[in-house]
Amino acid sequence: MRIYYDTEFHENGTTIDLISIGMVREDGAELYAVSSEFDQSAVRQHPWLRENVWPSLPIRKNPSGTRGMDRLDLDHPDVRPRAQIARLITDFVRAAGPDVQLWAWYGAYDHVALAQLFGRMIDLPDGVPMWTNDLKQEAVRLGDPVLPEQPDSVHNALADARHNLVRAQYLDELAKEK
Repeated sequence: MRIYYDTEFHENGTTIDLISIGMVREDGAELYAVSSEFDQSAVRQHPWLRENVWPSLPIRKNPSGTRGMDRLDLDHPDVRPRAQIARLITDFVRAAGPDVQLWAWYGAYDHVALAQLFGRMIDLPDGVPMWTNDLKQEAVRLGDPVLPEQPDSVHNALADARHNLVRAQYLDELAKEK
């Protein structure tokens, strides 16, 4: 079974810090989690992340309205420690059965963010693939067609994972025609 996923992360050239992950299996099951451990200050100070990712997270607004003082809602059910996210992902992937494939859009950093939840790549649990297939690479292989656009919620990890499924279905149809 294929699992489509996306992560949002902060990276500084040395570290890839997971913010959130969304996963969608072909059977329709979904998983979404936001790390309670990412550096909120670094994300709020990063112009692109502040504009594109921060608004999609469960946030407690500062009563005074000063956006820079908003905080992640640590009581929200989607917000979890990294170790708990790792266990949820393990269970989610294993429930898909044998021969699981992971798929992401420009997935290199997504795979690193995923693998680092478990420590080193060799620490990935049985059943969790050691690589991610790349939908962009598949699109290029098929002639780099114009793909369906995501209607909304871009840079929300779960919405992006759902759209990766849409992209994959579109590419699967193109592959059948070739």
